[in-house]
Amino acid sequence: MRIVVGTVILALAVLAPAAAGQNAGTPGNRDNQQRLQQRLEDIKRRLNLTDAQMEQIRPVLASEAEKLRAVLEKRGDGGQSRRDRRNMAKEVRAIRSDADDALKRILTKPQMAELEKVREEWRDEFRKRSGGAR
Repeated sequence: MRIVVGTVILALAVLAPAAAGQNAGTPGNRDNQQRLQQRLEDIKRRLNLTDAQMEQIRPVLASEAEKLRAVLEKRGDGGQSRRDRRNMAKEVRAIRSDADDALKRILTKPQMAELEKVREEWRDEFRKRSGGAR
């Protein structure tokens, strides 16, 4: 269950601000936008994306991040029952599945496979930064 919450937090921290085109007026937003830009460039390079593919995946990632943010805000971060956490996990899986379906229409099979590797690396990085395995 912690993996699901960690995935939600990771997606929001990394993708949401810049993918949604938020203003970079505050230092936190600038840092997030800088991190997102680096992540998007990493995706572009590692998946060997065309400019057209990059433009197509941005709104998919933005939508995914906004939906994940809504789930996290709706559920809050503490005092949840086991049932609440399970329901949250189901919602997160459905959001991820929808995003993956959209990405599969844009990316080739090898690109999707590489994206999964990239996502796993990001999860590992998040776990290390957050102080342990989740």
